[in-house]
Amino acid sequence: MKKRTKLFFVTLIIVYGVASLALYAFRNHMNNEVIHYLVDTKDYKNEDLYKVYTQISKAPVVSTTVIFADEPNARYFYRKEKDRIYQYSMAPVKGTDPNYTYKHIEESLP
Repeated sequence: MKKRTKLFFVTLIIVYGVASLALYAFRNHMNNEVIHYLVDTKDYKNEDLYKVYTQISKAPVVSTTVIFADEPNARYFYRKEKDRIYQYSMAPVKGTDPNYTYKHIEESLP
């Protein structure tokens, strides 16, 4: 009985570790894809990007948030669908401000 319990917990720890590593790798991959999109397609420099992070949530399932260095109070949201990365929304970092003018808005918002 003790062997089965130990085996169960060891298996559980291994599965948790593998899942955590896979999630970390996926987030890192998405961050890099959005950075490459912004640098290669939109002509930004790495120094222009203050913070880039990917979240997995309800809807959209995967979203990458970008905060630009010259606009630290605004977040821009990117997602990938069918090998296409696009900006789908933006919001202030804190609170709401309907009169705020965003500097890095893309023309082709869906």
